[in-house]
Amino acid sequence: MIELALAFNDRDGSYAEHAAAVLTSVFRNTGSQINVHILHDETLTEENKLRLVQLSSSFNHTINFYPVTLPPEISEALAGTISMNRWTSGSMYRLLIPSLIPTDKVIYLDCDVIVNMDISELWATDLGGCYLGAIHDQGIMGVAHIVAAFGLNPESYFNSGVILFGLNNIRQKLNWYEEMVNFLRSHPDTTMPDQDVLNHVFGRNFLPLDQRFNSFHINGLEPDFHQKIVHFAGDIKCWDPLSPGFGLYQDHLNLTPWRIPSEQLAQLVQTVEPMRHVEHAGHIDHAGAEHPGPAQSFDPLDPAQPMPALRPAQKTRSVRSVRRRISRRKVRARGRYLLLKRKNRKISLSKSGGIGIRQSRRLKVKQRRKENPASLNKTTSGTRMKSKKTVVLQSTKKHIPLKSGSRLNRRSNIPLPLLNIRKTSIDVLSKKTDRI
Repeated sequence: MIELALAFNDRDGSYAEHAAAVLTSVFRNTGSQINVHILHDETLTEENKLRLVQLSSSFNHTINFYPVTLPPEISEALAGTISMNRWTSGSMYRLLIPSLIPTDKVIYLDCDVIVNMDISELWATDLGGCYLGAIHDQGIMGVAHIVAAFGLNPESYFNSGVILFGLNNIRQKLNWYEEMVNFLRSHPDTTMPDQDVLNHVFGRNFLPLDQRFNSFHINGLEPDFHQKIVHFAGDIKCWDPLSPGFGLYQDHLNLTPWRIPSEQLAQLVQTVEPMRHVEHAGHIDHAGAEHPGPAQSFDPLDPAQPMPALRPAQKTRSVRSVRRRISRRKVRARGRYLLLKRKNRKISLSKSGGIGIRQSRRLKVKQRRKENPASLNKTTSGTRMKSKKTVVLQSTKKHIPLKSGSRLNRRSNIPLPLLNIRKTSIDVLSKKTDRI
C-alpha cells in the first residue's frame, strides 16, 4: 500500500478542489492501493471533507484526516517571518509529518502538481539511511545568493513540492524539531520558510531523485507531460485558464464530486481508463499516534459509514472573473513597464548630467547648426514658419518676404497669397528653420 500525504489551508474553499484534482490524477495513473493522509485546519469544511471521502471511495482507496494546529514555538517564530504574508500556514504543515503520520515512509505532494505517471515507481525508491528523497530545485540558481546567505548550498538545494519522506530515519534524528524552530527564529527574512527549513535540517542527508518525479513547468516552453509529475511552481498554476495544463486539470476535476452528483460518481469512475480492480486493505489503526487531534479514517467498503448525497459544487470562477483576472494582469504588467521606464529615465539623466533626453537632443541639434548651418537648410513644405523668412522666385531672383504664420503650397511650394504668380520652384532661405 502506498502512503500519500497532502497538506493545505482551505480558506476560500478552492484548495480542497485542487487537492481533489491531484488525487484524481494519482488514482487514474496508479494501479496500487493508496492510503491518503490529509493535513488540514479548521478552514476545511465538513462538506468538502465528505467530497474528498467520496472521491477516494469511488476509486476504492482509503483516506485519513489530521486536524493540525501549529505548535506555539513555530507560530511564535513565524510571527516575525516577513514572507508569511505570501505563503499560507498550510505550507508549514508538511514540517509536522514525522510526528503526525505513523508510517515508515510517505510521499508528499503539493496541490499545484499534476501526476501523469504511476507513483509506484517513486514509492519503490530505496532511501537507505537518507532522511528523504527529493529533486533539485530547477529555479534556485536565480536566487542562489539569497539561500546562500542562510547557510544553504544552492548546488544541493531541493524543492519541497514532491518529497519521499523516510519517517523512521527522521525519527531517529532526535533534535529535528528543535532545529526547525531554531532556524525560523534565526532567519526571519527567509523567503521560502518550509523549503528552507527542510533543506537546513535534512539537506546534508537526502537522496537526489530523477527530475521526472518533480518536473517544473517553465512558462514559454512547449509543455511535456508524458510520464512525469509536473509541478506548476510559478505564478501561473495548472488551474489558471492561461496555463497549458488547464485542460488536463479540468479533465481530472470533472471526475470529482465538485463537478458531478454523488450518485453518478461511482458509475462514471468505472468507465475511466485505466480501470483497476484492487483488493481492499483495511485502514491503518492510528491509536497512540502522536498528533494534535484524532485522525478520521474512512474505509470505502465499510457499510457502517454510509456516503451522504452531496450536490456538485458550483464552479469557482466564471468567465467574467477570468476576464477580470486577465485585465488585472495587464494593468500590473503596464505598471511594471512604466516603473522600468522611469528607472531608465533616471539612468539617462545621470549620464547626461541631469538634463532630460529631449533637452539633450536639442543641444546636439544646436551644436550641429553652429558647426555646419548650411547642411540644415531644407525645403519646408506645408510647415508653419516661426521667424521672418523670404521666398526667392527663381525666374526673377526677387525676394518676397513671408509673414509669420504663412504657409507654403504643398504642390508648388509657392506661398498661398502668391498662387497667382506662375513660378516653377522656390527655395526657402532662413537663418532659423525651427518647425512647430
